[in-house]
Amino acid sequence: MKTIQTLLEKSRHPSSATTPAMIQAFWQRLFREHTSQLALDWLHGFGNVVYADTYASPFIIQLYHNHPQDKRVAYLSETAGIVEWRFGIKSMGYRQCSVVTDPDSIAWLDSLFWFYTATESQKQQISRLTNIERLVAERMHTIKKKQGIWKRS
Repeated sequence: MKTIQTLLEKSRHPSSATTPAMIQAFWQRLFREHTSQLALDWLHGFGNVVYADTYASPFIIQLYHNHPQDKRVAYLSETAGIVEWRFGIKSMGYRQCSVVTDPDSIAWLDSLFWFYTATESQKQQISRLTNIERLVAERMHTIKKKQGIWKRS
């Protein structure tokens, strides 16, 4: 009975499929490359730039658009093993932005972040955006399956 109750609690509180290990690996990549910002030239729209200060604590990743008219920003952070997305306006700052609770929005933000986590071999295999979307869907499926929250439809 406790298992059913736990599953019901998990379904009420959607969580990110991005893991703390993925955030840690991204931090290591930025630190190793001596950079705090990456951009995807082929992605036109929100999320084409990611910024994170590797010396800041807590480590917070920002996704945004480099167009000055687009003021939206998404923040990805991990605290005590819990991954959290926040979304708002750049001028508001991290603490004032709302926590994202909509499962579709969380999945969308996860997929944007995962564009930056693809390995070099995966990037070589990926030639079109549809292949990246397939890769993200496969990774989400695998992570949810490992977390035990995958539901058959």
